[in-house]
Amino acid sequence: MKVAVIGLGAAGGAAARFLAREGHDVTGFEQFRIGHDRGSSHGESRIVRYTYPDPFYSELMAEAFPLWDALERDAGETFLVRNGCLFIGPAEHPEMIATTQALEAAGRPLETLSIEAARARFPAFRLRPGEEAVLQPEGGFIRAGATVAATARLAREAGARIREETPVAGIEERGDGVIVRAADGSGEAFDAAIVAAGAWAGKLLAGAGLPLRVTREQFLYLGIARGPEQFATERFPVWIDAATYDYGFPEDGRIPGVKISLHRSGETCDPDTVRREPDEAFLRARAAYASFRLPDLDPLPVHAQVCLYTSTPDEDFIVDRAPGMEKVWLASACSGHGFKFAILVGKIAASLAVSGAAARPDEDAAAKGLYSRAMRRFSLDRFKGSRR
Repeated sequence: MKVAVIGLGAAGGAAARFLAREGHDVTGFEQFRIGHDRGSSHGESRIVRYTYPDPFYSELMAEAFPLWDALERDAGETFLVRNGCLFIGPAEHPEMIATTQALEAAGRPLETLSIEAARARFPAFRLRPGEEAVLQPEGGFIRAGATVAATARLAREAGARIREETPVAGIEERGDGVIVRAADGSGEAFDAAIVAAGAWAGKLLAGAGLPLRVTREQFLYLGIARGPEQFATERFPVWIDAATYDYGFPEDGRIPGVKISLHRSGETCDPDTVRREPDEAFLRARAAYASFRLPDLDPLPVHAQVCLYTSTPDEDFIVDRAPGMEKVWLASACSGHGFKFAILVGKIAASLAVSGAAARPDEDAAAKGLYSRAMRRFSLDRFKGSRR
């Protein structure tokens, strides 16, 4: 088949790679350069974790991890750092309880640490009275931007044509195929198309009323004032605060300092006009949080940046036909927690574009059932009656 993939971030790049590897005629359209910093797939790190209060995502991660492992092998690079994931919060917090239950249901190893045990194991952290920490050792982080670059390279090597700096102005179905029109006025016919445009998906499919909200998010790196060995990857897991949704990473040597941020804290924005300068108030608030949680950090940021979230109302993803279309598929690994699943979303989208089914190549009945549940859960039908 001849397939267009529009948007070559984590999910779109993965779809292009899987399609090209299977021998399909693939053209990938990227409005900027591969690895640009204007969307949601750039940067040094994203958390990967089984640590979810929803057991569905713990199960889904078991499907995504092997795909990342295979990407590492194919690329000859290392992207995953499995240094553990620490979930911190009041012992009776609903998300702490639900996360423990979800991990147990999924059969994932975990360890519950008291304040004293957490301090002994991870001396950089401070827990408040009444808090505890749940350590899941299989989690960690992935080098996000490096995976996007490697995926595009592998897609090219498999035969995909990658058209950088080529914005797409429109998509229309005609007969048994799809016409993709670039902003320069040129058009090309395809058998099917995958829209993985992230924050721009709503604009590209403007008439579809997609339930997507784009927000301006921020992150920063704080320098290490004391005990740099405490923040090394082998002694400092990725972490999430269940009560506030602050989160962070170890010192990885790519950018000086320790990266921290706050999940879903930004205001609605237009991806084409978003203000790219970080806010002083946000930086001060995160530094104030770190002064208790991570007191050996320097409160002065050494680096800060703006990025984008594209979120659905229920924080799940979208993998479905574009509304009113048969040959155009929407793939959105979104809502601020999708990067770890983007390679799986791209694989599913590639399968849908070719056959209309989220096929899995083996006979694992449980995994096939999980794919079926994913398609139901990520369907646009769940928003019927609530679209704009």
